[in-house]
This record gives sequence, structure tokens and C-alpha cells, in this order.
Amino acid sequence: MVDRTASPDPTTDAEPTPGGNLPALARLLAEHWALHADDITPLAGGMNSLTWEVRSGSDRWVAKAVPPESKDGFVLGLDLAKRLEGTGIPAGAPVVTAGGLSVVPFAGQVMALLRWVEGRTLTGESGTELEVMGTTLARAHRALGTHDSNGTAPARPYLPSDHLDVRPWLRPVITEVMAGLDDADLRTLTWGPVHGDPAPEVFRLDPVSGVCGMIDWSGAGVWPRAYDLAALVMYRGADSMRPLIDAYVAEGALTHDEVERALRPLLDLRWAGQAVYFAGRIARGDLTGIDDPAVNEAGLEAAHRWFADRDDSC
Repeated sequence: MVDRTASPDPTTDAEPTPGGNLPALARLLAEHWALHADDITPLAGGMNSLTWEVRSGSDRWVAKAVPPESKDGFVLGLDLAKRLEGTGIPAGAPVVTAGGLSVVPFAGQVMALLRWVEGRTLTGESGTELEVMGTTLARAHRALGTHDSNGTAPARPYLPSDHLDVRPWLRPVITEVMAGLDDADLRTLTWGPVHGDPAPEVFRLDPVSGVCGMIDWSGAGVWPRAYDLAALVMYRGADSMRPLIDAYVAEGALTHDEVERALRPLLDLRWAGQAVYFAGRIARGDLTGIDDPAVNEAGLEAAHRWFADRDDSC
């Protein structure tokens, strides 16, 4: 999909907040989507974006805004969501504007209107839910296809190094993680479009149809498929993930051998990414999406515990 961006709107240049600028958002929806909202409600969660539930009669959507520096990943994710919905996997695809745009500027950010995905949010607290999540993730990966990594994939990912001195343990850990990735040789893995941050709550199971969808593709990228599995293991804990991994492999997206080879270095990478992310937020005093600086501290400390306590099993 080639995305075109609307011209800046001088009436919406105030910094957006979840509960603020709602009249400007309502005007934007009416102007670009001919959508006259009955109600716009801020949605909780999200440290990198702002979201609102939009209602008109019995219909509802999600309006989502991200910083301009996140636009490329956002647009890629919108394209992936559209492709997934074309294969029958609900994914919160974008609703194009009357002018054929998927994103428009809003208050210094980039906004899209997304289809609402029905269903209950999964938690991964039962083996049955883990199986559903593993099956859904594998079906999404297969639907999105693979990319040839030979000569095109980076030998190692980029992690910002600006704030690695926030804690004395951080720089040595990142150095160790990168060495582990070099040993694993990521280019030998199966690459393709991935969600990027599949926490359990991105899975929505419709109790009526029995179909499970995946929402929030704004962190999408092209990486080893096993990266998404590593993210889920990070969120739910390694000890309980066998049902998810077995269900994922049963769908044919990866072999058990590749998962077992890739999971540890990519899990370390995922935790390293969290450490660098929260270190940067702490250094900048960034409270986007939270009310208390302790949330940033807790995120960094969780990564510290992983590297201090991990063993060789997953």
C-alpha cells in the first residue's frame, strides 16, 4: 500500500491528550470520514500512542494517534492489518478517508480510524487461551508470508545507546545480548512481517463466531517470526508457554527446532529492548501513558531481574 498523507490541519496543532482536544477530534472525524460521532471516549493503556473509542449509533471504531517519528511503522501495521482482514483474521484495519487516505495529521501526530474488533480480551492465564493465541499468531504469520533474509536482513538489530548509563548494569547486559545475537545469526531464521509487540491483550476472541483476532499492529516490522513468540513469553513467563509454542508450531509457521534455537537470544533481545526503552523514558522524564514515574522504574527493574535471574531454560 502506498500511503498518502493529508496536508497539515492548522486547527489541530495543540498537543493531544487522552481526554483533551475532543472537539478537534470530532471535527477531524467529520471532515475526513464523514463520521459524526455520538460519543468519543479515551481508552486506557499505551505508552506510545493515544486511542479513543468512537461511537455513532450502534457502530464503533478506534481512533489512534502516534508521534510523527512512528509513522512508517504505523502505516506498515495498517497495511498488515488490512491484509489480515482480507484472509479472515480480524485485525483492526484502517477505514480510509473520503480522499483515500489511511492516516491524517492530528495535533502534531498521525491519526487513523480503525475498525472495531469484537470479542473478549485474552489473558493467557489458561492453557486453552495460550493455545488460541499460538494458533492465531501462527495463522497471522502464515497469512503475511515470509521475506528472504539473505543479504537484506541486518546482522543485528539496532538498540539506542544514548541512555545506557542510567544504571551501571545496563551497558554490560546490552553488550552481552548483542554478542548472543551474533552467535545465533538471525539471518538464518525465518523472516517475515511480525506484530512486534503481541502482549496477550492484543488477542480478541469473539464468543459468537469463535474467531480470534489480533489488534494494535502499530509496532509492526519485518523480523524473525520467532520475535513475536519471544514477546509473548516475556509478557506471560517462560514456565507456562509450552501450550502456546506447541499450538504455534502445529500451524506450520515454524518448526520446533527453529523455535528452540531462536527463542532464548530473541527473548534476551526483547528484555534488552524493554530495558533500553524504560531507561530512555527515565532519562527524559517521559510520562506518556502513565501517571507515576514509578511505572518507568518498575519496567526497567523487571528487565534487570530477568537478566539477573535467568538460566538456560525457556
